[in-house]
Amino acid sequence: MAEAFLRGDSGPVAEKIFRSRWILPISEAPIENGWVMAKRHEVVALGVGDGWPHGPPVINLGDSAILPGLINAHTHLEFSDLALPIGFSGIKLHQWIELVIQNRTSRHDPGAVIAAGASQAFHGGARLVGEIATLPWAGFRNPLVPEMVVFSEVLGLAIARAEERLAVASAHFAKSQIVDRVTAAISPHAPYSTSIETITRCVEYARKEKSILAMHLCESVEERELMESGTGPFAEQLKKIGVFDARHFGRGRTVTQDILQIIAQAPSALVIHGNDLRPLEIEFLARQPQMTVVYCPRTHAFFQHSPHPVRQLMSRRIRVAIGTDSLASNPDLSVWNEVRWLLEHRPDIGWQETLAMATLHGADAFHRPDLGRIQPGASCGLIAVPGGAKQCDDLPRRWIESCDPPIWLTAPSLTA
Repeated sequence: MAEAFLRGDSGPVAEKIFRSRWILPISEAPIENGWVMAKRHEVVALGVGDGWPHGPPVINLGDSAILPGLINAHTHLEFSDLALPIGFSGIKLHQWIELVIQNRTSRHDPGAVIAAGASQAFHGGARLVGEIATLPWAGFRNPLVPEMVVFSEVLGLAIARAEERLAVASAHFAKSQIVDRVTAAISPHAPYSTSIETITRCVEYARKEKSILAMHLCESVEERELMESGTGPFAEQLKKIGVFDARHFGRGRTVTQDILQIIAQAPSALVIHGNDLRPLEIEFLARQPQMTVVYCPRTHAFFQHSPHPVRQLMSRRIRVAIGTDSLASNPDLSVWNEVRWLLEHRPDIGWQETLAMATLHGADAFHRPDLGRIQPGASCGLIAVPGGAKQCDDLPRRWIESCDPPIWLTAPSLTA
């Protein structure tokens, strides 16, 4: 029966009990030799040993570890038909952006591309995905799994362009209200592509709609030079592609703090990447519980940025979630592979903290207390990963060594 279930044949019985070597609730301490009772993808109860309720079938997963479904807090699914990242490892962000603009015109079937990317994210363990969308969003053409928070991307330094994008964003909020499993949000793209005035307008939209806001910020030192002094290689690149407007750059040393203060007025704000966050900006974020930094580990490595300040952020109790960015800068869209990469390359982050970044923190960033943890009432979906370890602190080495993808035990695609 276990083999049939793991193939996706959930059968007619709504309630099931899963036994495994390890249960990792995330919100509580790991449970050895535990069990979880689920009704479809909702957790009913969990415990240790043989004390589960009688009646539902028991599925013994052996040496596995059960986790809540993961949260992919940042993607661009429109690039999900790429076989390889754009450019080369170590390319500068401003150079890469020109290549991305060129590539963006070549999508033949954007709806199918988005659906393929969503499927890849799901098979990488994602229960919820934060998608930055070029509107109108082609993902509405297909029923998608996993659940999506779709950020309408607003950009344009020119007033007319910004107004057009804001109008499209308004229509996006209206449409998402009638589409199952899609929630609308808004994203002023980045400081090099969106004026301060338009960023402020986006915050007003987020407040009106009570939605989440996401913004790419502090991606590179060259971005900082552009914003503070209006000079440098990023400025030259924008001039080369004909979008440099001196009125929006050279705003002085506090410009990043100024932008953070603006987006902090949204009900919830995601700072995407944050590779170049400085001490005063980190201190500001530490006083903003409604803000989250989204770290994309393998994308960060692709650009060969200086080490990400994730350890400093977490030491100041700043919420950090994990994203995959896109196939334009990442080999795949698996959050589980981001976890495995961090376990291998960032040993300064504890393994349980790493799991929290991929589950609990992302769920809390999206205001979803029903996700990211295994506890009664949670609708997190359950995944199984390798768990053959005598001590729970030995699990990270097992995960690094294993390339096995997560196995969905309970999820909307299996139970809807």
